[in-house]
Amino acid sequence: MTAEGHCNCKAITVKMPTLPEQTYLCYCSNCRRSGSSAFGANYFMDRADIELLDPKGQLKSYRDSGTKSGNTITRQFCGTCGCPVLTIGAGDSSKVIVKSGLFDHIPEPAAQQFFTEQKASWVEFKKLGDKGHA
Repeated sequence: MTAEGHCNCKAITVKMPTLPEQTYLCYCSNCRRSGSSAFGANYFMDRADIELLDPKGQLKSYRDSGTKSGNTITRQFCGTCGCPVLTIGAGDSSKVIVKSGLFDHIPEPAAQQFFTEQKASWVEFKKLGDKGHA
């Protein structure tokens, strides 16, 4: 079954063959700022597997050269509602980072996380069934 997500104003839709089993969390300051959260929750996908629908031409891009990795990336977002949509790596990358918040269901985070040295001290994830899980 095709997974479909959209920005807040529904001007931009992202489709992929299936929803990934896990999200990947990034704690770098750029991901935190671009998503206005303690971390970025992402799917790493093959570019060829993503269908981006933008019938009104609302997709905007920002070239982010101040990254922790030192690579310039392109952050794409909706020009109407400001919702983050994709991050594209430098060069002709065959992979894209799709923002998981576009989708109604967000799978549990993967064990592998990025830039954890910048993680807020209060961020903790517990598996279902662990004591204290809300």
